[in-house]
Amino acid sequence: MLFSKWLYLVSILLSISNSISFSLHVPAETMPPVQPADKILANLQRVDPAISSYKTTTHIEQGSAEGFVIEAQTTENEIKHLFVKYVDPQKYSHKVWADLRRTIHYTRTEVRFYTEILPMLKENVYDDWPICPQIYLAEYDLEGLMEESESTEAQNPASKTTLDPQYDENDLSVLEGRYGIIVMDNANKVNSCFQIAPLRQAMAVAAVKAVAKFHATAFQKEKILSKVSERLCRYGGSYHLKNRNPKEMLHLISAWEGFVKEIGPAAPRCFFDDPQMLDLGKRLHHAAEYISQVLSPSPSCPYATIVHGDYKAMNIFFKGTEEDPSPTPILIDFASTGVGLGMSDVAMHVAHVALPEDLENGMEGILVKEYYTTLQEALPDELKSAYTEEDAIRHYQFAVVDYFRFILGRQWNKATLDVFAKRSKDTNFAMVNRSVEAALKFAERTDRYLTIIEKEMDSLETSAGKDEM
Repeated sequence: MLFSKWLYLVSILLSISNSISFSLHVPAETMPPVQPADKILANLQRVDPAISSYKTTTHIEQGSAEGFVIEAQTTENEIKHLFVKYVDPQKYSHKVWADLRRTIHYTRTEVRFYTEILPMLKENVYDDWPICPQIYLAEYDLEGLMEESESTEAQNPASKTTLDPQYDENDLSVLEGRYGIIVMDNANKVNSCFQIAPLRQAMAVAAVKAVAKFHATAFQKEKILSKVSERLCRYGGSYHLKNRNPKEMLHLISAWEGFVKEIGPAAPRCFFDDPQMLDLGKRLHHAAEYISQVLSPSPSCPYATIVHGDYKAMNIFFKGTEEDPSPTPILIDFASTGVGLGMSDVAMHVAHVALPEDLENGMEGILVKEYYTTLQEALPDELKSAYTEEDAIRHYQFAVVDYFRFILGRQWNKATLDVFAKRSKDTNFAMVNRSVEAALKFAERTDRYLTIIEKEMDSLETSAGKDEM
């Protein structure tokens, strides 16, 4: 699903120029949308017919897409620096249908974001913030693989028919000619932009301020959110319970038991002595559906907005330098964007970027406060009172526990100290997947916030019992 790792490699080589315009630009059809043998050149010429040749300086293959760092030459000997994301479903035909379906959905969602949603959001940006790099071409052809109206929601394994693809898996000819492609500006001026993970406080603050501005573009805008829900993800976020493989919930309890056994020797003394902590997996399993319901607003909900859905450090470029006190974030990778609560992005961001020592020094509270303050500043006057700080903090607590559920079910199942050691240098992983200390602090925060949520659930059950009497 994620394009972040190859984007990180790209950022090592290239950076975004101050002279680049980041506004959306989807060109008129200059060539028919066919995918011949040299699909890269054909599509580059659709962006600019004057392009006569190109050189791929970096080719990165990931589990769901390919990335090409391109130097394209025009007939006037001008060099254009571009980046191409390409998805060829035939290359992933070895995947089971559920996984291939997810790959296809990610492609469709990101293309639709750039072509259908981004122009509406940009109308609501109160300054000249570009949101994302300039996009020259974004399209897909997935005919025969899924219906255009098909939801990104994970399919119910209890229904065999809904799990089947629309084609015969023994005859993969239907995958031929299907594709997704995005062509965007590449970073072409040295030292004007960078990526780094984890983020120290100044950059982490800049990142949450940016995502607050992103959320403000659609906050309480039902017309936009209805289209987001219909055309992107009804439930925003790669981590959302509705978008996950149901099997993750089935082994949630055993995943935590395994984590305690394998990571316990590296934990502080008595860390797992508390029965509440020992039962964290069972408690999460019990509360997961309720938490997910709270974090699943409809487009008409007073707290609903558009969420990025995969808001980590490696999906952010920073214009400036690492010493800059306020670098400008440019967001990328909108493959999981949909409707949700903004604090879901914040909770994921904190889990990905924060070092344990920064959390000890109050970084979590600072980021939540900076996010809320920026959101209030970005909202029109008539909406500033619509979202209280108390509501925001409650939503953040729910989002932290929800993201822990995802990490536990998806990343910590069969986790060992060796696994953490191997991931320690991989900046595409969350800090809670790279550092045992960060993981344990994440568990502590989850235990604390889940205790608050459980009291809320108990209160609701008590009220419902009285109503039935």
